Amino acid sequence: MHTSELSDPRPTGPTGSLPTRPPLPLRRPRAVLLVALLFLVLTGVLSGGTLGVLKSGGFDDPAADSVAAAKLLQQRFPAAQPDLFVLVRDAGGSADSPSSTALGRSVLDQLSRQSGVRVVASYYDGGDPALRSADGSAGLTAVAVAGDQDAVGRRVRTLHTLLAGRHGADSVQFGGIGQIDNDLTDRIAQDLALAESVAIPLTLLLLVLVFRGVVAALLPLAIGVLAIVGALAALWGLAEFTSVSIFSTNLVTALGLGLAVDYSLLIVARYRQERTCGDGDLAALRRTLGTAGRTVLFSAVIVASVLLSLLVFRLYFLRSFAFAGVATVVIAVLGALGPLPAALLLLGDRIDKWPVGRIRADRPVPELRLWGRIAGGAMRRPAASGLLVVGALLVLALPLGHAQFGIPDARALPKGTESRQVADLLTGSFPGGNGDALTVVAPAWTDDPSGADLAQYARALSAVPGVDEVASPAGVFAAGSATPAGPPGGMTDGSSVRFELETRVVPYSAQGSTLAGRVRAVPVPAGRTVHVAGLAAQLADTTSSLSSRLPWAVGLAVLATLVLLLLATGSLLLPVKAVLFNGLGLAAVTGAMVWVFTDGHLSGLLGFTPSPLAITMPVLLVCVAYALSMDYEVFLLSRIKERHVAGDAVPLSVRAGLGESGPIISAAAGLLAVSFFAIGLSGVSLVKFFGLGTGIAILLDAVLIRGVLVPVFFRLAGERAWWAPAPLKRLTRRFEMASGH
Repeated sequence: MHTSELSDPRPTGPTGSLPTRPPLPLRRPRAVLLVALLFLVLTGVLSGGTLGVLKSGGFDDPAADSVAAAKLLQQRFPAAQPDLFVLVRDAGGSADSPSSTALGRSVLDQLSRQSGVRVVASYYDGGDPALRSADGSAGLTAVAVAGDQDAVGRRVRTLHTLLAGRHGADSVQFGGIGQIDNDLTDRIAQDLALAESVAIPLTLLLLVLVFRGVVAALLPLAIGVLAIVGALAALWGLAEFTSVSIFSTNLVTALGLGLAVDYSLLIVARYRQERTCGDGDLAALRRTLGTAGRTVLFSAVIVASVLLSLLVFRLYFLRSFAFAGVATVVIAVLGALGPLPAALLLLGDRIDKWPVGRIRADRPVPELRLWGRIAGGAMRRPAASGLLVVGALLVLALPLGHAQFGIPDARALPKGTESRQVADLLTGSFPGGNGDALTVVAPAWTDDPSGADLAQYARALSAVPGVDEVASPAGVFAAGSATPAGPPGGMTDGSSVRFELETRVVPYSAQGSTLAGRVRAVPVPAGRTVHVAGLAAQLADTTSSLSSRLPWAVGLAVLATLVLLLLATGSLLLPVKAVLFNGLGLAAVTGAMVWVFTDGHLSGLLGFTPSPLAITMPVLLVCVAYALSMDYEVFLLSRIKERHVAGDAVPLSVRAGLGESGPIISAAAGLLAVSFFAIGLSGVSLVKFFGLGTGIAILLDAVLIRGVLVPVFFRLAGERAWWAPAPLKRLTRRFEMASGH
């Protein structure tokens, strides 16, 4: 037998014969395929509107202080948080040219007449030099748009259609969070189509080479399409009840293709082998579902269980990937255990139609002897092999020591994107355009007729290290003292008040988080409540939220792994080994991503702007890559266990097990990595990070950890690798009996 499975090669009923009643896909294959086709058509219709209902945010904890402050500012001081920046640029280099001035005033007039739109400030209404670029070529208009994220996005899109673009020699460009969100949505939709156009043909080509036939290769591709379309429709439905991130669609594309290939590869390869017994396709498929089918189901349970740990987090960006991942896994495994065997039964000998090369049922891919030799070499020199691989992984992990984290901003978009161009110009050419200010807002400050409390609190804020100046209703303060400047307008609405803190500290940095903490530590006058908004406060709150929830997520993922692998293997040491080895591999991959995306190596080749890692992305990368590594852990350990139970000594069972499951793992990992590398072609750096990082993690896991470290562990542990306390042994035996193993 030459595939991995969790059960004996011939599952039998009480009398030793095959079960008397075949499963539904084998009893009603045409009906099952018809249901699958109807499901594909229905979900295809529903999924067409998925991108339109998903959101581009989700990086904040809804319970965070900075979120409460932002909501309060939007309600009481909408002008303090512009959603849109409209930039009028003059080709001749002067924002004061007649054509540029006329265009700027026309834009200002049209904006002023739009419902739900409030002009906060404009260079073309008063000529404020702070609203003209340093080179004098552009004038800026800041706009506040009413509504939630979706409403803002729709209104900004309408305004963009109305106003943006070339106007003779001049141009109008949109920037700000409203346009950034729209550009992200549009870019992700384009990149998703690009990823599918690359991944699907390339996957088909590789499948033809792996399966040695065109017809056999088309089956997993069909299951992949079913999983992708079905999961996108599931996200469309979920978006009616909760916020779902548009970024999660990238996981659907890669995971749908990848898992469909993984599961189909196991089942088709095993089915081909079983057909050589000569007792008919129905019997071969029944045995296939009783062996490889159980492996597929068990693997899907582990992957889904790990992905569910993302629901621990409050950020809907991460929770969305749990929804997307679990929906994809469920549909992929149902497709592999339903329509796939039904199609195999109806195809019969035609499964090998249009062969490419020689089809061998006992050798589904050509690396059979290679992986056995790799395992043998690792076990002959366990110390040298283990130290070499562990040392290499630790070197890759070193950049983690200087990792920097932030919140995604316009730098996630390509430089040629409109909102990115405006953001770069605001940062480099407009005073205060980099958004470094912190805002402190108090919902009620009405019983302070003399303003003494206001002045006292503003003075204390201005004395915080890193704060250059504080503007308040009581005046402007610096270094703990009042300045000659009078109180600016718009700092109170009659009950609520706000304090604007100017600082040169980089907001998305450790220093920015420290500054937000210091501001929050300033004593507030008795009976007052304040909230702190701004980029630095947002980063501090998001970091705190993730840090508080991360131990729970890790604990749940590890617990699920330990319990399920214990039940599968009957060993306590093997699940612990799996967790430790996977942790080492994930540290190496995350370190490599810091080296690339933060340090900027390969940024020119890959086309992105180096910046601090979006703090949610390493969490996402680790969770998804860890879940997928468990897929291959099940494939390998189950095959080794089968040989060991059959009586082989540990070295022989490992060598034979890796030699026979290694081709399956390497082919599946290569095809899955292709799917993730395809989404790594995205122009959005967050998506690029996720695609490249997950693809590399899959390959490192399949080659170095499964190919080298697992054999080394078995060589050093010997028979102790299968050890578990007697009560746990009895429990796992009951599980094996109950599941028919």
